[in-house]
Amino acid sequence: MQENDTLLARINPAVKLGTLLYVMMLLITTSSLHVTLALSVLAAVGVCSSGWRLPVLLLRLVPYGLLFLLTFWMMAAFGKGSTELWTFGWFRITEESLDHAWLIATRMLAFVFLSLTFVATTDATRFVMSLIHQCHLPVRLAYGFLAGLRFIPIFRQAIRTIRQARRVRQQRSIWPWQTFFDISLPLFTTSIIRSEQIAIAMEARQFRIDRTYYVEPVVTRWDIVFLLLTTTLATSLRLFI
Repeated sequence: MQENDTLLARINPAVKLGTLLYVMMLLITTSSLHVTLALSVLAAVGVCSSGWRLPVLLLRLVPYGLLFLLTFWMMAAFGKGSTELWTFGWFRITEESLDHAWLIATRMLAFVFLSLTFVATTDATRFVMSLIHQCHLPVRLAYGFLAGLRFIPIFRQAIRTIRQARRVRQQRSIWPWQTFFDISLPLFTTSIIRSEQIAIAMEARQFRIDRTYYVEPVVTRWDIVFLLLTTTLATSLRLFI
């Protein structure tokens, strides 16, 4: 998760999360391809406004584009229906399966757009602080969640170090599952040590529920405008298309 200087990055994270979840709920509850396409365009506008340069955005969307094609093909070639359009071997494309494939693949792509919009415009610390103050998430759970997010790059660096150490020692596994256990076991051990160190550090700094905060996110009128504008537009697309 990261934060930039775009307008979406200035929105309160809890408000932004609730708004995007509402659009996702509209996507889930509709079976109309036209409504799904319209909401997907709205989600695409969001991800294009998230501050990524176009080449970077296209590069990040490449794996999801492949996933879109794979989902479309799986739903179209193995779906059910009576109006047959094309058949070859065990592949059978019908008009009904084709419509269903477009619906599922487009919905999946809209979910990707919404998720990338939130991840690209939200700082992890500000997000957790917003969950504490706006959503009243218990402090212990919130800080545990934040510690878990902070562990992700540490895990990535630890895996890279373990792989380099194995390469230096010329350790090679015959089966892929052996590589998994050879990496996961030391990673699990170091994770326990790091979590214990964090727990000791938090106790040493008098971590408790009734604490003060350096930054307290608030809901501004621009957050309300964003919430009303987006939900009204999405609801209109859901009802009138």
